Amino acid sequence: MSDVPQGGATVFPVIGVALKPKKGTAAFWYNLHASGDGDKLTRHAACPVLAGSKWVSNKWIHERGQEFLRSCTLERPAEDLTA
Repeated sequence: MSDVPQGGATVFPVIGVALKPKKGTAAFWYNLHASGDGDKLTRHAACPVLAGSKWVSNKWIHERGQEFLRSCTLERPAEDLTA
């Protein structure tokens, strides 16, 4: 939602992609496989803003009512314990 003079990228370290913030653009990705399992390739992080400020907006899209089928707990799945 804003231009950032320096820093502030969203990085996907597993696939080696960095998206620089630019006003008027958007990034969209599916973070689940068809099975409903999380896709580790979509793990991402925000780099610090070094100059200016970064304004963002998130929109979560739930498909097929999965938010009611998959429980939400504080325990990590076994596959994440090795990460």
